[in-house]
Amino acid sequence: MELIGYLLILVFLFTNLLEGIVVKRYAARHQSGGMMMNGVICFFACIFFLLTDTDGFSMPLELLPYGIASMLCYAAGFYSMFLAYKYGPFGLTALLAKLSLFFPVLYGIFVLKEETKWLTCVGFVVMIVSTILLTYDKKEKTPEKSFSIKWLIAVTVTVVSNGCISILTKIQQVRFDNAVSNEFLVLSLGGATVFLLGCGLITEREKVSTFLKSGIGYGAAAGLLNGAKNLTTIFIYLFLPLSIVSPVKSCLGTILTFLVATLFYKEKYTTTQKIGVLLGAIAVVAFAL
Repeated sequence: MELIGYLLILVFLFTNLLEGIVVKRYAARHQSGGMMMNGVICFFACIFFLLTDTDGFSMPLELLPYGIASMLCYAAGFYSMFLAYKYGPFGLTALLAKLSLFFPVLYGIFVLKEETKWLTCVGFVVMIVSTILLTYDKKEKTPEKSFSIKWLIAVTVTVVSNGCISILTKIQQVRFDNAVSNEFLVLSLGGATVFLLGCGLITEREKVSTFLKSGIGYGAAAGLLNGAKNLTTIFIYLFLPLSIVSPVKSCLGTILTFLVATLFYKEKYTTTQKIGVLLGAIAVVAFAL
């Protein structure tokens, strides 16, 4: 059964990677319309969960607080990620975004009291070292990779928002015995759609016509990929504990991000950062054993 969980993690990583590429491409080409772009992403992701609901749509009132909290996190996380890709490089932005795993890992260990093997602890430490090495390059001075305040704030908001989303997803699964996961995501993503499109019409109204001409396709593609990614996450939690899922996703994602950043975006990494990628692979082995 665990093997199925690890295979689903691979599916998650590829859909997540493709979504990031789509968002980065739009941000690099148009530099504006981020609210509306991410509103469209949320809309198509929401439609995905409406279409895949096979048990009958049921929205208990007790689900509303979790859905509203998740909605705010989704709205903040989507838009901040767009800004992070706009102000910074693909590879470094995607790598730092993986720090959100600290939230669900700590929640799984200290709140859910999930069993923690010593190899898991080793993998967690190696993963932290890997992240530090990957994001450290004192010689890098190119404008794209400079640590601007806007970029740093955007990445921080992304990390916190994504971490909270992971925890809220797990909480509602336990609270409602995995019976309203689709409804939870429809509420979260549907609310984020309304919130982001509403803010976009107010703050980006002069960009509406431009976005309608060039941004709908990007938003639809990224939204469908996001929906597939979130649905995969729900199934992953059925086969693997939370404290294992997030670190493995992060480590494997680090390797894939590194490959895409170097081969597709031609971003340069130092020897220190390459060692970080190797340590990430070692951490994967430690988590999987």
